[in-house]
This record gives sequence, structure tokens and C-alpha cells, in this order.
Amino acid sequence: MEKHFLSSKSPVNMTHGLPFLLKKIFSTLAFLVLTLGAFAQVTTSSLGGIITDKKTNETLIGASVIATHVPSGSRYAAVTNDAGRYFMPAVRVGGPYKITVTYVGYKESSEEGIYAALGVTTNVNVVASEDGQVLGEVVITGEKAGTFGSSRTGAASTVNSAQLAVLPTIGGRSLNDFTKYNPQGNGRNFGGQDARLNSITIDGSSFNNGFGLGSSAIAGGRTGSSAISLDAIEEVQINVAPFDVRQSGFVGAGVNAVTRSGTNEFSGSVYTTLTNQDFLGNKARNLPVTSGKFDESVFGFRVGGPIIPNKLFFFVNGEFQSRTEPGTTYVPFGEQGGTATRVLKADLDQVSQILKDKYGYTTGPYSGFNFLTNSKKYLVRLDYNINDYNKVSLRYSHHDSQADFPISNSNSLGFGNRTNRADGLSMAYENSGYLLND
Repeated sequence: MEKHFLSSKSPVNMTHGLPFLLKKIFSTLAFLVLTLGAFAQVTTSSLGGIITDKKTNETLIGASVIATHVPSGSRYAAVTNDAGRYFMPAVRVGGPYKITVTYVGYKESSEEGIYAALGVTTNVNVVASEDGQVLGEVVITGEKAGTFGSSRTGAASTVNSAQLAVLPTIGGRSLNDFTKYNPQGNGRNFGGQDARLNSITIDGSSFNNGFGLGSSAIAGGRTGSSAISLDAIEEVQINVAPFDVRQSGFVGAGVNAVTRSGTNEFSGSVYTTLTNQDFLGNKARNLPVTSGKFDESVFGFRVGGPIIPNKLFFFVNGEFQSRTEPGTTYVPFGEQGGTATRVLKADLDQVSQILKDKYGYTTGPYSGFNFLTNSKKYLVRLDYNINDYNKVSLRYSHHDSQADFPISNSNSLGFGNRTNRADGLSMAYENSGYLLND
């Protein structure tokens, strides 16, 4: 921006001097802030509603409303406006919450068991009773807006922590295992759009598989993994056609997730999953199917709790994945133990020997070799309740994965494509492949 204001093409207005320049700078900064904010994703929930008098049904102006996140003791405060409405724009996702209303001349009223969904305003209307009246009982009514309501419209769905815990997931344990339940898509493609046009954010940070390779649109998908453990996710929101202007920066869908945080109680889990070829069938319509040997294991843990109760919390998560699978299930013509190709074993051996003798290059085997995939990910999060109006969250995440791949079949050089996976007409050596790091 300095080049724009100080260049000869756009000289500084010396008539107005420094105030004019400062005004321009501040205007530019304000525009940049608004532009960046337009692409930020929602990482919290909201609470709101109306406080009314039970007897007269009139709204109460200036009533104090306190929302307490029961597991952590986090408190959020608001005061009703001239219309008797209160609004808390950035509260922790989940719950349960306890909402307490106090007003001069009225009994304290409360509503419990409230859950706040990601990116949704949960409406809780409270009816208060005057103090000093002789009442047999105090009746408090609350109204909770559903996923679709006046406070939020558009094609969207939410997967909360309870659903994340019980819905099945296998293999890479990716968000795709849950986004596939959205009726507007198949887990990767939404509204008929390419998966690379989605926007995947976790705690507001971009976690897109930008290059588009692999089976997943989330970061880490190139290596068949994911950049963050499912056990660290608190809630996932899939927005296909939201009317909320805060949800932007995508064409297909906005997959918005937030991570877990600690509470006033220590909690954790340790888990492992194992799978191999014994879990697969070996026949299709009574015809034999060659699956090849493979082995996959996943080990993970999480732990969270208070450092200072009601004030400072921590959460730690780690997950490690290892997979071994056949590099190819094809074998040369005449060899047993796989699907035969037309390539002769003698020809493959001859080419390998020539490359070794003349160039000192080792090709590696052409059948019976394995591909390896390894992935490790960590997450550390701290949450600090400064007061009823200000909170701070710090998160560090780390992901490191690598996977073996066969020779590329790209024809970008214009000399035809190379078969990267044996298809009955050709075969490739193990060392013709490459290692992809993510």
C-alpha cells in the first residue's frame, strides 16, 4: 500500500498534508480487516432470547442474564435491551448450559440442560415471576430453536460430539466418514461441485487438501491420512448453501469443525484399531478375488482437564497410524501368487540386470513388494476464562505423514502415459515409485 500512496502515479495530497495521508491509511486498514473477516469461519456458538414477565407478558428491560457452561464453569454475561432481548455472540460449543436471569423485584429464574450447536444461535426465552407473591410453584418455560429456524436458514447439517462417538469410522478416520451423511453430497463432493472447491476449517484455520490428490479433501488426504485426529473434534458443521454471511470462501461446501477443550473434570481415552486381509472377503459371486496381504493399525489417546478450575484448562491429543499393503497384486506371465500379466519374467530380470551392470541402478523387485504409509499427529489446546466477557484459546497442531506411491502415469511431457499400476499389459519396479511427504 505504501507504493500506491507514495508513487508518482498517486502523489500525496500536500494540501491536506499528514492528516489526509493518515485518513487514507486508516481507511485502507479498515477495508483489509473487513475483507479478512469476511473469509473467517465461525468457531463458536451463540445464545439469545427474550425475558418476559409471567403475569403481564411484557418484556423486561435491563435484566441480567448469565450463561454458565456447566462442564468448565465458563460464564457469559449479557443485559436485555429495550426489546427485552439478550444476545451472547461467542460461547463455547456444546454444553450443557445453565442460564440464570436476575431482575430487581423478581425471583431468580434459571433454565438448565441447554446445548449450543456450532454456528447456530440457540434461543432460550425465559419467563420470570415477581418476588413477594405467594405462589405454589414457579413455572419457567424455555424455547429452543432447532437446526432450522428463524435464526438460521439454509442447507446445512451438524454432527455433534455424541454422534462422532457412535457413528462408524474405519481406515484413515477422516471427517469424510461423517460428512458423507449430509444429503447434499457424498462426503467429498457437495451440490455437484468438485471436492477442491470446498473449504475445510478447524478452529477457523484452513485444513484443505489444496493440491487435490488422494482420497480425502482434508489436509493429509494425499497420503490417505488426515491432519487432525477425530478424537480431538468437538463438533462438525457442513454448510452447503448457508444464508449466514459469516460462512464464506467456498463453492461446494464449508466444512467447519472445532476441537475439544478441557473441563473441570479430568477425562481421557486410549484407543487402538487393527485390520488386515482377514477382514475382507475372497469371493465375488463364487469367483475368487485376490486382495493381497495388508496390515493397518491406529493408536491414539487424549486427555483434558483443569489447570485452574473454572479458569484455565488444557487438552492434549495424539494419534499414530501405520499401514502396509501390496505394491501390486500382479505377477509376470507364468508366475504364481497373483494376477498374471503378459510381461515375461525373463524380460523384467534382463532389464533389471542391464541397469545394475551399466548404470549401477537397482530397480528393486517387480512383484511381491509392499507400500508403507505412516502418519502421526498431535494437538495441544489451552483455554483461559479471563472474565465473563473475554476468553482466550490457544491451539497448536502438528501433522507428519508419508506414503509410498507407484510410478506416475502422467503424460504431461507429451510422450504418452506410463502405466503406474500393472494392468495386465505392463509392470513396474518397486524403485520406480516415489515417497510423498505431507
